[in-house]
Amino acid sequence: MKIIVCVKQIGYIYDPTAIDLATGEIDPEKMVYMLNPYDEVAVEEALKIRESNGDCEVIAISAGGQEADNALKYAFAMGADRMVRFNYQSSDPSLISMVLAEAIEKIGYDIVLCGKKSLDSNSGQVGSFLAEKLHIPQISGIVRLNLLFNEKKTVIERYLGKGDREELECNLPVLLTTELALNDPRYPTLSRRLLADKVEIEILDTASFGVNSAKVEGLTEVLKLSQPRPKTRKTFSPDSNLSATDRLKLMMTGGGAKPKEASSVLDGTPDELAGHILKCLIQEKII
Repeated sequence: MKIIVCVKQIGYIYDPTAIDLATGEIDPEKMVYMLNPYDEVAVEEALKIRESNGDCEVIAISAGGQEADNALKYAFAMGADRMVRFNYQSSDPSLISMVLAEAIEKIGYDIVLCGKKSLDSNSGQVGSFLAEKLHIPQISGIVRLNLLFNEKKTVIERYLGKGDREELECNLPVLLTTELALNDPRYPTLSRRLLADKVEIEILDTASFGVNSAKVEGLTEVLKLSQPRPKTRKTFSPDSNLSATDRLKLMMTGGGAKPKEASSVLDGTPDELAGHILKCLIQEKII
């Protein structure tokens, strides 16, 4: 059985000034590059299937330039058997899924696992486009997976919201997109990390499949990137019926907050002070 896991190297924006408003470009120095967390869950689920069955090959595949190698190496360090990169870059999900489908068809597959979405583009479209181009069923947002090897079927639970879940059964081959709640990804060992740097990544390109991507038009185009509007702070507005002096005093005191009640200082002997405290506790219904 072959399990294909589609992974993506993402740049996670950690600084609100990472986007240049003049050009709309993202400053790469203000990004954290990592394997998309949803794809990391997909890799872990593929490894769990291999551990329960044994006769499985887990293949991590990605589309992009050399920066995608880091995501593939991390997936290999987690336990994947092979790394394949399609040397093609695009921001359009339909074009990315087109080249991935060509590579997956060549490799062969029984199950295709994808993250439900990526944290950078947040579109969640690649899985749907890919299933359409492979002509296989797709189940999105799975939170539990039970594979019936002898029957070539899979039983899946998917999250519907507000605690509701849906149980589905589907024949193989199938494409599944994963939720973060599906599992807890393992942390790669040092030996696997070192091995990932030595193992060669299989590089594919559109020319090897006879696909001229320049003649294929994408369905979407990124026009610009923008920051969210800053939230306005609520400000105090004094009563317009007050005099200018009173309004100014309220504004200077921070919005007319009620002054704290003056505290009283008690004098007397210890017995008298104890009596005052006891009386206060009784009046406040503390005792």
